[in-house]
Amino acid sequence: MTDLTGDDTMQMPERAKRMGANINTVVGILSIVSSVGMGVWVTANKSRDIEDLQNWKKDFIIQNEATGVRVDERLKSLEGKQSLADGDIKTLGFRMSASEQSVGSVLASIKDLTSSVNELNGDVKVVREILVRQDRQDRQIPSLR
Repeated sequence: MTDLTGDDTMQMPERAKRMGANINTVVGILSIVSSVGMGVWVTANKSRDIEDLQNWKKDFIIQNEATGVRVDERLKSLEGKQSLADGDIKTLGFRMSASEQSVGSVLASIKDLTSSVNELNGDVKVVREILVRQDRQDRQIPSLR
């Protein structure tokens, strides 16, 4: 094969002889060094991200357990209040039944009083009628006195 000068033999150019390396070699070495550097950087960031995630997980577990404890305490408090409320409900139920019985006896007493008043009303009418008749008789016979 002939080159530009017309020689059949391939020879290194003068500039390449002075540098001792081809430009492709320099680009190759730079790309390898940058690839290794990027690999180290990615690995370091990955390790840091994993540590951050593990720390976040630990914090989340601690917060979750604290929340669980608070919920348990509130639940125990509510259970205590519920038992007190159940006692109050039973007491109020007893009071209501006692009040209903009292109301029933009061109603019976009112019925008795109503019948007694009605009887007295009838007796008063009879007495009034008697008094009216006596008064008429007294007016008709004024001379006997």
